[in-house]
Amino acid sequence: MSSACDRIVDSVDVVCIKSDCPVRQYATQKNMTVYTWPYILPSNTYDVGIVVSFGHMIPSESIFACKYGIINAHPSLLPRWRGAAPIIHTILNGDVETGVTITQVSPNKFDVGNILLQDKYKIPAGCSAKTLTRELSKIAANLIMKTLEDLPHYIENSNPQSKEGATLARKIKPHQGNIAWEKESSLYIYRKYKAFDGFFDIYTFWEDKKIVLLEFVEPEEVENANIQSLIKFPASPGLCYFHKKRKILFVKCQDGWCGILSVKVPKRGKISAQDFYNGFISREEPNHSYFHSNDDKTI
Repeated sequence: MSSACDRIVDSVDVVCIKSDCPVRQYATQKNMTVYTWPYILPSNTYDVGIVVSFGHMIPSESIFACKYGIINAHPSLLPRWRGAAPIIHTILNGDVETGVTITQVSPNKFDVGNILLQDKYKIPAGCSAKTLTRELSKIAANLIMKTLEDLPHYIENSNPQSKEGATLARKIKPHQGNIAWEKESSLYIYRKYKAFDGFFDIYTFWEDKKIVLLEFVEPEEVENANIQSLIKFPASPGLCYFHKKRKILFVKCQDGWCGILSVKVPKRGKISAQDFYNGFISREEPNHSYFHSNDDKTI
């Protein structure tokens, strides 16, 4: 804990969802009291509760047990991207700006409480959800401390969320990493890679084999390759074309092409695009080399 935190906060108790997580490990190292969820806060014990990426509905009795209620640091500019996966949806949507919002936690509802503070963040080009999570975490930490410095003032001057511009960031499920080449644009697939990388697999199928796509090239490099001019037959979505000079595996999608540098193959692990060409694509006729999606959501 920083010296600034020590001047504002007298003591901290921690509630964790999991029995083994970085927050619990840190709290244990610092000799903090740690409780495991579900846990009801006792009355007349805490001034304020703070939740960050908690993902569970806080009981009303816990909210009202705290002198100033409970505040939440949410990684979006509410009311945009309320819900479980705001950072992933921010990248998927191609937003150029996001931020962190400090709100009061409302009983029985997620992410609808009054806004105490907001801080905006301009998203760099090509930013991934993993990088954005790291950057917004820093902003959230500073914003929480700023809120605690004068909490009664910020609560008194808080504002209801606007009814306009509200969007929902639904929870992402693993099967959403399955690429539908015939339905998804090249830009959307690249955004999906940037949004899911580090959280969920991006994958497709070669015959009956699940192929995880590990590294994509920038859209500008795909455009410069002008792959369509090299194809001498009609190309349908899912077609695989390996560019030997660039050592990139290009795949046809709804409106263009994606470029892939490495994949993960069952029983072999990570291999380069060239190795995938040598072991799989080169054995097929050029117009028979296709990835396909699989609608089985259990895979």
